[in-house]
Amino acid sequence: MRTETPIDYRERGEGPPLLLLPGGSGHPGSLDGLATHLAGHHRVVTMSSRLVSSRPGTDQHPKVYAEDALGLIDALFDEPPVVVAFSAGAITTLELLTHEPDRVRLAVVHEPPVLSLLPDAGRHRDALEAVRTAARAGDLDEAGRLMTEAMTTPEPGTTFPEPRHYGDWLDGYAETRPEPPTPELVELFARLRELQPLFLEHVLIPFTTNDIDLTALGAARTRLVPVAGIDSRGQLPYRAAAALATGLGLPLTEVPGGHLGPTERPTQFAGALRALLEQR
Repeated sequence: MRTETPIDYRERGEGPPLLLLPGGSGHPGSLDGLATHLAGHHRVVTMSSRLVSSRPGTDQHPKVYAEDALGLIDALFDEPPVVVAFSAGAITTLELLTHEPDRVRLAVVHEPPVLSLLPDAGRHRDALEAVRTAARAGDLDEAGRLMTEAMTTPEPGTTFPEPRHYGDWLDGYAETRPEPPTPELVELFARLRELQPLFLEHVLIPFTTNDIDLTALGAARTRLVPVAGIDSRGQLPYRAAAALATGLGLPLTEVPGGHLGPTERPTQFAGALRALLEQR
């Protein structure tokens, strides 16, 4: 097993290997709360992204990020890990599972916003192109507004497969609220604003428009768990996760929170995830 890797990461805990791939710009600190709750049962490694470590000025691609994840797996683990990934990180994980399924014990993909899975993909592509155009023009407030609108506006009349739930978190869930962010998380989000222009210009479109090989994923379907947040129902990322599950003949699993559930509700999310993994 190699001991060096060019990819930054954070590690904690002991036990079976678990690799976390964050969404957005890919900063591992956004998943610190979740990782802390999982570290009592797993050796948890949270991967950083090239966007965070080198701030490239060119388009980024899931295939390259999947190669980064594979390099980290080779360098750190003696056995295939469970990979739990979010948003852009989930798209990376689909690419990894497509080409190297035997290197992953189980892939839990949370709301990968893959446009090609949706019947109205063209409309969503236009909406996200408008986000990138605003970012390139330097109007980050408008880009942020358009991004929120594109990702969170529910699609009326959408039907979904009946979701399944692991653990008992659904009982009384409606009376709960997101956890207050820690001072460290508030400070991190302030720093990550510097990466937002790079994410919107060089990650958003290449990742959401990445081609998905459903045939190859179908061959690895026993290793794949599509997951969506209960608070995201009807939104683009939820619809994409549901379409992925339907396209592969897999159940859709719901977890606490919305698209940012692992960051906003780390305790509840970790409990649901542990219950899921105990069944797998």
